[in-house]
Amino acid sequence: MGSDPEKSLRTRATVGARQALLTATAAWISYDTSSLFGLQEGYWAAISAIVVMQSELQQTEFSGRDRFVGTAIGGLIAWGCASIWDQHPWVYAMAVALSVLICAVARVSNAGRLAGVAVSVIVLIPQHEAIWKVALFRFLEVSWGIAVSLGIAALGARWAFGKAGT
Repeated sequence: MGSDPEKSLRTRATVGARQALLTATAAWISYDTSSLFGLQEGYWAAISAIVVMQSELQQTEFSGRDRFVGTAIGGLIAWGCASIWDQHPWVYAMAVALSVLICAVARVSNAGRLAGVAVSVIVLIPQHEAIWKVALFRFLEVSWGIAVSLGIAALGARWAFGKAGT
């Protein structure tokens, strides 16, 4: 018997299709509605929605928490880093290290890599706005993507539970 002992192809396809639909919906809604809140770079919301979305609601919640905390810590450190950056790579490296360390000390180690990403995005990508504004808007855009993902994941969980209960 050539079938997967864990799950049949049909089951994997059904679960995959559900995950694809929920993820695409969260990305689309977070991107399409971000401008309603004055967020000009809605693609960060869409990227966050995709990064956060997991197959289980609880895992999406954990992932969302890590993304939120990591972006908040990374954004604050990037803001400080940018004030002394002046194209010194060691300043950037220290900011990434500090972000990871703070997350570890705060017992949210998984948020550390996301804090490092936030530092990188804010410090390394050339900006034409004040750095405080860049950091704030990245945080708001990411937060919007997280919020939409959590809402879609919760709806998806209710939908799956309703299907299982019938």
